[in-house]
Amino acid sequence: MKNLILLLILFFAFNIQAQYSGYGYGNNSRQRQRQMMQPQIEQKAAEPDFPIEKYLGIVTYDIEKAAKKSGVKLSSEEGKEFSKILTKYNKDTKDITRINSFLIKSSKDMIDNFQKNARKTGDYSDQVNVQKKMIEDLKPFSNTLKVEDDKLIASMKSLLSEKKYNKWIKYNKKIYKIFEPEIE
Repeated sequence: MKNLILLLILFFAFNIQAQYSGYGYGNNSRQRQRQMMQPQIEQKAAEPDFPIEKYLGIVTYDIEKAAKKSGVKLSSEEGKEFSKILTKYNKDTKDITRINSFLIKSSKDMIDNFQKNARKTGDYSDQVNVQKKMIEDLKPFSNTLKVEDDKLIASMKSLLSEKKYNKWIKYNKKIYKIFEPEIE
């Protein structure tokens, strides 16, 4: 008799709990009604945002992080010179970027507009022309950045020991792809 009463209590408890948690009788129709009442949210495609700074390799170094990754102590003479070189590099690249900001912005806008129109129409036939135009427009800027990068590499190579230089190159490659100078 006790077992029968215990079994009935458990049955009613599970039945009530199942109805409240959505697994019970007749609750599926309520869920469908709630889903139909909710407004359908249209998912919009993300706006194109071409990372032109990353494409061009514009990097601003965090001096403390670069020193740590390279194994240079900033309190030493080598560290002070390391900091001075990276500060000068950061300042020079910011100046170059600021001078060419109109060129960078117009190229970014051109790419973003092409991507937006291509997504709407599905016509990617102009892609090669847009890429050629962008490369042509940004070539002088890119060459100027390459000269600054070469100066930085030469300065670091003369300042750092071979082990620290290799650590710096490894850190540098993580930031952006850099073409190692030919080791003579």
